[in-house]
Amino acid sequence: MIIREIREGDRSAYLEMSETFYKSPAVLADIPASYRVNAFSEYLRGVHAKCFIFEEDGGAVGYGIICFVYSQEAGGMSVLFDELYVKENYRSRGFGRKFFEYVFTNYPAPRYMLDVEPDNVRAAALYSKLGFSALGYSRMIKSGN
Repeated sequence: MIIREIREGDRSAYLEMSETFYKSPAVLADIPASYRVNAFSEYLRGVHAKCFIFEEDGGAVGYGIICFVYSQEAGGMSVLFDELYVKENYRSRGFGRKFFEYVFTNYPAPRYMLDVEPDNVRAAALYSKLGFSALGYSRMIKSGN
């Protein structure tokens, strides 16, 4: 397995995989396609967020996204694991674990954060094995523009 930063040539593979991800039970709701298209451009810039492509058998088989969030409470720039997707035929082969290890090694931070959909027991089990625990806060959102 190869983990690498996203490139312009990954556009169609990323958009296809992210569309599948947002139609899956791993998320609470789908998003407009334009959000994913705009995000791709942001990931190419790599300032506030980065997207990594997982390659195997000569092609893209998944992706992972991290965002950078300054947290006074955590003591500095923290990393938010925003999305993790692996094509169904490639699941249970260690891609998720390898992605987390890659980020922990290459993006040291005082705190790593993630969200997990309550019914995604499989993902929650992996996150627990990697040392994640519930923070005790409940995330609230307000939609803007």
